[in-house]
Amino acid sequence: MDKTATGVCIRLAEGGDVRDGAMDRVHAHLRGTQDSLTTPFVVRQNAWARDVFGASVQWMQGHGLLTAERRQWLEQCDIGALLGLTNPYSDRHLLRLAGDWYVWLYAFDDGVCDEAFTGAQAWDMAHLTLRLKRSVTGYAPGEEPEENYARALFDLRCRIAEHATPAQLVRWTEAVRDYLNGQLWETMYRATGRTPALDDYITMRESASGCLTCFALFPMLNRYHLAEEERAHPDVEQLSRSANRIIAWDNDLFSYWKEQGDHSAIANLITAVAQQRKCGTAAAITYARKRRDDELATFLRTEKRIARHLGADGRNYIANLRNWVSGSLEFHKTSRRFAPAPRAVHL
Repeated sequence: MDKTATGVCIRLAEGGDVRDGAMDRVHAHLRGTQDSLTTPFVVRQNAWARDVFGASVQWMQGHGLLTAERRQWLEQCDIGALLGLTNPYSDRHLLRLAGDWYVWLYAFDDGVCDEAFTGAQAWDMAHLTLRLKRSVTGYAPGEEPEENYARALFDLRCRIAEHATPAQLVRWTEAVRDYLNGQLWETMYRATGRTPALDDYITMRESASGCLTCFALFPMLNRYHLAEEERAHPDVEQLSRSANRIIAWDNDLFSYWKEQGDHSAIANLITAVAQQRKCGTAAAITYARKRRDDELATFLRTEKRIARHLGADGRNYIANLRNWVSGSLEFHKTSRRFAPAPRAVHL
């Protein structure tokens, strides 16, 4: 029995066939939900993305962070497509900075975060996040981090600083620190085998998704300056929050089946909903979908209310959010990263 959700947990032998009818129905319901997810936003692609992604992979490999197997997996998952779908208008030079950041994030997520299950590993994760936080706040001249992830992150931070305004650099730095806190939070829950309460999960997922780190790069990547009064406007903050939630919850719906086999999907919206509402997986999927669609409706209402009151830079920022929402969903629907496989599931 698995205590992370209500109901019976059926575990399959490695490579076994899915024969249980109830499990088939849950899986079919999840696939149907994934297929039916939509946004009203146009999907666009950056023509430079694949070339830039190749250079970013080489950069990451140069820091000793990609084995041949992990590199092949990144390429098979088509992270380069995500780069282009979410940054359709960035020029090639600046897109490279985003590409390096995407590759760092995915390498860190696959190579560190998803490996940190035990208490001892979670303790190591806490020490690593401290070193990484120092990498984005900067070192004194002549200093350089020793750990590979920290060294790559520091290198990227220095190159971003060459193009970002001081305010833009601070916003990205703060977002990265919040992201690292979110990853540590997820690791601690996985290490203890506890599922977070729904409200706690929603709050911490906003940081752990990594989306805010990418949103913070929008003005630099697209060569505009978002004034502080516009960025801090409650409606603009709501748009950022809603976009982040839509993207993160789409990810939860697409990654749930894989996470069941990896670590019981402890840090997943579906599992948190099942625990909070004391329901089975199918009902939790339906509710998670409703929350996602409600958040999209909130985004559209908020955009309609605020867009005409913003300047060109504020409207550019909203357009960037729309591109990220639509591009991320397109990536989830087409990437091999989320291909389903027979896994344990709570019925």
